[in-house]
Amino acid sequence: MSKLSDEQIEFIEQQVNNSQIESVELKEDLIDHFSCVIEEYMDQGRSFEDSYNKAYQIICPNGFDEIYKETLLLLTSKNIIVMKKSMYILGFIAAVLWTTSILFKLMHWPGAAALIILGAFMLIFVLLPIIALYFYKKEFSQYISYKLKYVFGFVGLGLFLTGIVGKIMHWPGWGIILVLSVVLINFGFLPFLFYRMYKKSVE
Repeated sequence: MSKLSDEQIEFIEQQVNNSQIESVELKEDLIDHFSCVIEEYMDQGRSFEDSYNKAYQIICPNGFDEIYKETLLLLTSKNIIVMKKSMYILGFIAAVLWTTSILFKLMHWPGAAALIILGAFMLIFVLLPIIALYFYKKEFSQYISYKLKYVFGFVGLGLFLTGIVGKIMHWPGWGIILVLSVVLINFGFLPFLFYRMYKKSVE
């Protein structure tokens, strides 16, 4: 049976390490699997280059990053399902609280302020973080700049909603929070968002 040289194994390791795969265990398993398949093809009289290309087409025809994404999807699928259910339930509760609080506020019924604060708390400090975490986990890219758009976006939105509540309740000093939220959205979230859209359009 053909045996790969140290240089050939090093070449395989380099190809795997250049991918987005972060798990050391997954990298080692992938390198071992590649080596075994390549050795089988080399036993048929093929060259190392030809055997590597054949193994590549069998194991990851769409690239190493596809394996990385599929692995992450399998590992996080259960968490994503739980987060989705939580988003639907909490979103329904927050919507009911907000519409009810608006009704109470317009009708000048007692308890309107408490409902507004409770609905705002549910939306800003419970629902928004879960949605942000959901989208953050769905972004498979290893580049932090891709994930920062979610950080800036949801922090800016949270501050914006907090400022609106402060204005509705006529609390002092909340105009500063509104200004800060707009700055984060306009100069943090939107540049990342439109840059990604531009990059995709020219690829």
